[in-house]
Amino acid sequence: MTVPGSQDGMIRIPDPADRDDLRTLLRRILRLDEAAVVRLTEAGDGRMRVWSRTPFGALVVRVLRGDCPGGDVVSGADHLLTELDLLPRGDSEGRVDPGMPLLSAWQGLLPPLDGFALVEDVPAQVLLDLTESGRTVAQENAGPAGLPPSLLDQEALTVRADTGDPLGIDMRTVFSLVMCGFVPERAGRAPDGEPVRVSERGAWIRIDARYGTAYRRTDALTLEPLR
Repeated sequence: MTVPGSQDGMIRIPDPADRDDLRTLLRRILRLDEAAVVRLTEAGDGRMRVWSRTPFGALVVRVLRGDCPGGDVVSGADHLLTELDLLPRGDSEGRVDPGMPLLSAWQGLLPPLDGFALVEDVPAQVLLDLTESGRTVAQENAGPAGLPPSLLDQEALTVRADTGDPLGIDMRTVFSLVMCGFVPERAGRAPDGEPVRVSERGAWIRIDARYGTAYRRTDALTLEPLR
């Protein structure tokens, strides 16, 4: 079987709107980490998943229409953004060179794609408010070593709180979801009734927003703070 995009080693993103969405995501990722890498994997039906690990420690992913070489490729986010910016908007093929393979730069395994159980829907505005208050605290407390782990590791939100098995969501996950632009907002306000969906499978927590998803392992070792 021939894997789409594998014959010439090029990523293909034919729709200019999808290329614009990927540019926006890459810019946000690079704003958080100028050395970030992204991993592209096939999602079926002519779509691919774009993964990145934020410096906060969570994995984020967005699904776009397109094909990637061999169904799995790791590229530098800065290289990919440069290649996308060279394409004319009217380009009908959207062929992008992924650059030097960087699979060794990818840290950790990808989460499972199914088997998650819904825990609770949370108003998207709650995450926007938490991010804004977290930014204020960060500005007041960030030192030479970056953001304090106590801020990143604190449970910012608890779902299933009225049961004997509450589930806490840390600021690492909240920051990752919001700062990658996955929650729709204008001037800090989400659309009325806009939800984010919290699910779990084993040690994995998944938060789905309109434009993307954040994953975090509850048993993961705390990464070094953002620098």
